Amino acid sequence: MQKEDLQVKPYAINYGVIFGAYSILMLVLLYAFNYETNTFISIFNFIITVAIVWYAIHIYKIDNGGKLDLTTAIKIGLAIGVIGGLIYGFYTYIHYELVQPEYITEMKSSMEAEMEAQIQQQQMGEEEAKMTRNMSGVFASPFVLGTIGLLSIIFKTFLVGLIVGMIKRNN
Repeated sequence: MQKEDLQVKPYAINYGVIFGAYSILMLVLLYAFNYETNTFISIFNFIITVAIVWYAIHIYKIDNGGKLDLTTAIKIGLAIGVIGGLIYGFYTYIHYELVQPEYITEMKSSMEAEMEAQIQQQQMGEEEAKMTRNMSGVFASPFVLGTIGLLSIIFKTFLVGLIVGMIKRNN
């Protein structure tokens, strides 16, 4: 009789919560120290993402008697991304709705100025210009920022799970 693989759920929950908490911590620190995201911070965040997903897959493989297949690694990566991303997305919504609403106001002003410049440059008709102005307001909202954060985290953890799974899988 063949031994069944361990469930992915406990690893996904534990490391997804850790990843979500880390993501929230970074957003709070950036806000508290009035710091803007730059290349160094983006690279650092990606390294931490890789480390969390890699470690979760590594621990799973150890606990599963050294067995790991690519599908399981991808599942772990995606599940961490979904759980961490939901936590982060929810907090992002609250953060930009209650803690830092001025960011949304600044973002809307910036987008409106950019849209007006595009309208002038492309010499749009009144109907086209009106549609362009309406679209700019949609993207500058706490809900959209939270959703974009969720989707980007899911995409990153999927890629990391895929790459780590290809490296650590049993042939």
